[in-house]
Amino acid sequence: MKRTFSILIGGKETPVTVTEKRIRNMYLRVNPDDSLAVSCGSWVNDDEIRKFIWSRESWVLQTQLSQQRSRRINREGADSPVVWWMGEKKYARYLEGKRDFCSVDGDLITFVLKEETKERITKAFRAAADRELERRVQVLRPQWDSLICIANGFPIPEIRYRFMTSRWGVCYPSEGRITLSTRLIHYPEEALEYVLLHEYVHFLVRDHSKRFYAIVEHYMPEYQAYSALLK
Repeated sequence: MKRTFSILIGGKETPVTVTEKRIRNMYLRVNPDDSLAVSCGSWVNDDEIRKFIWSRESWVLQTQLSQQRSRRINREGADSPVVWWMGEKKYARYLEGKRDFCSVDGDLITFVLKEETKERITKAFRAAADRELERRVQVLRPQWDSLICIANGFPIPEIRYRFMTSRWGVCYPSEGRITLSTRLIHYPEEALEYVLLHEYVHFLVRDHSKRFYAIVEHYMPEYQAYSALLK
C-alpha cells in the first residue's frame, strides 16, 4: 500500500511517497526528480515519518544538490545550449543539413540536423560521444590488455558503448566484453581512465572486495580522486 504527502525540506515543499512493507526499520531514498520515497511498516504514521525525514534533512539536501549537478552535467544538447564534453563546457549551435551529425570544435558543439527535434539532437550527440569515447579508449586500453588480460590468460575484451543511467560500466568476464556508459563523455578523461581500469580488474576479481580495490590502487594509486569526478 502507498500513500503520499509533502514535507518542507530546505524551505521547499517536497513530495513524499510512502510504501508500506513488512519491515521493522524505515528507509529513505531521494528520487531522480528530488522527491522522496520512504519504506516502512504499516503501523508508522505520517508524523513519525516526517520526524524521520527531518532528522536526515542535511543528507537529503546534499543528495538533491548532487543530483541537480549531475542533471546539468549530463545534458546532451536538447534541453540546454550548454553541454559538458570531456569535462569542458561547450556551447551548442544548431544548423540545418542533409544528415544528422554532431561535432566539437573549440568551445562549440555543432548539431547539423534535418529537423531540430529532441530525438534527433540526442541521437546525434550519443553517436558523437560513442566515436570520441572509442577514440580515447583505443589509446588507453593497450596497457590493460597487456597487464591484466594477456598476462593472466584472458582474451582481449570487446568494448561497447551504451547509454546507461545507473552504471558507468559493466564487465562480462565470461563473454569477454566490457560496456561503457555514453555518459562518460561529460566528465574529464581521468574519470574514463578509472572506469575503464575498474571494468578490466573485474576479469581478475568479480566482486568489489578489498582485494578488488587493492588491485585497482596498485595500477592507479590516484583512483579515488578520479572516481570522485563522477560524484
